[in-house]
Amino acid sequence: MTRVSAVVPARDERPTLAGVLRPLLAHPMVDEVIVADDASVDGTAELARELGARVVRLPDNGGKAAAMALGVAAARNDVILFCDADLIGLSEEAITRIVEPVLRGDCAMFVGIRGRRSYWANRLLHFTPILGGERALLRSLWEEVPASYKRNFQIEIALNFFAKANGHRMDFTVIHGLRQVIKERKRGLLRGMVQRLSMVADIVIVSWRLYVVLQPQLMLRALPGRSYRSS
Repeated sequence: MTRVSAVVPARDERPTLAGVLRPLLAHPMVDEVIVADDASVDGTAELARELGARVVRLPDNGGKAAAMALGVAAARNDVILFCDADLIGLSEEAITRIVEPVLRGDCAMFVGIRGRRSYWANRLLHFTPILGGERALLRSLWEEVPASYKRNFQIEIALNFFAKANGHRMDFTVIHGLRQVIKERKRGLLRGMVQRLSMVADIVIVSWRLYVVLQPQLMLRALPGRSYRSS
């Protein structure tokens, strides 16, 4: 049976890490749990080892995407499950809902979206980018994303774009009861706001690069009788 490698990118996430690792370690479909430690200084790596996870570590702060890439490189399976380390409410049932569609071959990537309190906020997911750190995908899809797009918080938009651009099926579900500790609470108000603005900037930058610059080039390349030469 195809098994799953869970990769948890983490930087200074000791307070919430156990609540993420325990359901992953206990799940029958998860073959290994890898914590990709992004140069944490709060004992994140030590706690992960104590709980039974495998730890790989960046020597310097490289950002979320760099930690994810390190975890994928260390994984032994072809189905990867990414989970953020600052989750609250992760359950074995939620993990199953995320990984099963990929294990069955229904899609190449499946995303678990944290449930909003408002029904209409959830409905907007059908018209807004699918953003979520909890996603299962084929290793081959990860490898199709060029390295230049595997930067910080740009990676989720890039995964969505190249999945669709290369003809892969992707889907998502809303998982109620799953929430995330906000950056302002974890890092303090000022530092948290700076990190949030950095995340928003990453999303805007990669969306421009992909949907405004690259997508029209790909559409021109696909036109019959047209030759395309990259610049």
